[in-house]
Amino acid sequence: MPDIRTSDFGGIPYGNTAGRPANATTGKLYSNGETQRLELYTSGGSWENIVQELPGVASISGEVIEETNSGVITIYGTNFVNGAYATAIGSNGVQINATSTVYNSLVQLTATFTGLSNAYEPYDVKVTNPSNLFGILPDALYVNASPVWQTASGSLGTFTEQVSVNLSATATDSDSTITYVLASGSSLPSGVSLNSSTGAITGTLPDISSDTTYTFTVNATDGVNTITRTFSITSISSVPVEYLVVAGGGAGGASYAGGGGGGGVLVGSTNLSKLISHQITVGNGGIAAPMDSGTAGANGENSVASTLVAIGGGGGGSYGSAIQNAGRSGGSGGGSARESGGAGGAGTSGQGFAGGAMSTNSSGSVYRGGGGGGAGGVGKIGDGLGSDSGDGGPGISSSITGTLSYYGGGGGGGVYNSTADGGTAGNGGIGGGGDGLKGGGTSPSGTANTGGGGGGAGGVGSGETGGIRGGNGGSGVVVLAYPNTFPLLTIPGTLTYDTPTLSGYRVYRFTAGTGAITF
Repeated sequence: MPDIRTSDFGGIPYGNTAGRPANATTGKLYSNGETQRLELYTSGGSWENIVQELPGVASISGEVIEETNSGVITIYGTNFVNGAYATAIGSNGVQINATSTVYNSLVQLTATFTGLSNAYEPYDVKVTNPSNLFGILPDALYVNASPVWQTASGSLGTFTEQVSVNLSATATDSDSTITYVLASGSSLPSGVSLNSSTGAITGTLPDISSDTTYTFTVNATDGVNTITRTFSITSISSVPVEYLVVAGGGAGGASYAGGGGGGGVLVGSTNLSKLISHQITVGNGGIAAPMDSGTAGANGENSVASTLVAIGGGGGGSYGSAIQNAGRSGGSGGGSARESGGAGGAGTSGQGFAGGAMSTNSSGSVYRGGGGGGAGGVGKIGDGLGSDSGDGGPGISSSITGTLSYYGGGGGGGVYNSTADGGTAGNGGIGGGGDGLKGGGTSPSGTANTGGGGGGAGGVGSGETGGIRGGNGGSGVVVLAYPNTFPLLTIPGTLTYDTPTLSGYRVYRFTAGTGAITF
């Protein structure tokens, strides 16, 4: 049974909470021994403490968001009563009452605030009971800024496969440090990672067989607030291209000269992006030096395929000149009729070998120019005995067009005879190099679209019909072959080309001009 007693002082009933009079009238007093307070029955139908205790504020939870300047917090403490209200006191001394305060229990309130600015944080939290007694927790409430994304959602870019990317997805927060993490279920392309501190997205995109778009979601969190944003990276599969680049061969030299070097040759494979254009240039062959000019033949021009450059062959050296009588250097070096042969371009972006030098017989009356260097071997030196007048170096073979072909052969050396012993002119190297001749016209030029060097010039000797001029270098070529599952090329009209047949491939053989192609 409820414990109800009559006080010895003024007839005020007393007992525990359950013993309160059931049909009390407004103004009735009750001494509650359980809560140790004197209570008054109010018109609102509840028992209220006549002398309230001082409320205490111990801690809070919840947050006020900067973007809305509002939020809901829970206040923990002691001696809260129904009708208590919460107040936030800014650093400027201004007091802002909660728009609503809900009494949960003697030790807990829920308060909703609006209009709080982080300019005046931290805020003191104050709880006032209806008795006007109050408690304060200093510097308890902050207005928390949520992270704000600076990087727009959607695509971060389109890139060719297997390239390095350095991207970022960043947010700002005025009062906190942001951490970036991938949302649950999201992933980046293999080889690419997210920096949790900076939001940088870096790495190398993977090898793919078809165009791929990677979509992922990043969470930016300040430890309290988390905002998400979805991004994507598109990777375009490149074309696995087999390529062959041959530069124009150098020209043959002037009178009694060595042959021109073959063009530098690059044979191999590479990936070309479908996102950008690629420069194609077919190098022209170098022109032979004029008869009796004492100058070397001109170098061949370079050929270009995207970032790949094959160096034009070096011109053949002249005889009898105080200067420029050595073979010129180039993709492959030119032969010489007097001094050393020109150096080749092996180890650089071109590929070729040195040209041969001249030699004489024991009496010094027979001069045989060295053969021009080839992409596949060194030009020979004339032996001065009439049996070898300096053949050109061989070229490089490739079957990229479906049949075996040679490219970049050096030109043969010339011969000069002052007696009747007669010598043989050198032969052009395998791969389109021109032969040398002893007299009676012009030495053969290098074969077109092979990068072959021009033949060397022969001189006037016993039994010869007259001096001759060295041959011109052969023009270069650029050949591309790639699987026919990839699209046709778009080719500008400034390039001349044909399309050899190779099963399963698209083949383009560029034979003249310069321009930018696209897939």
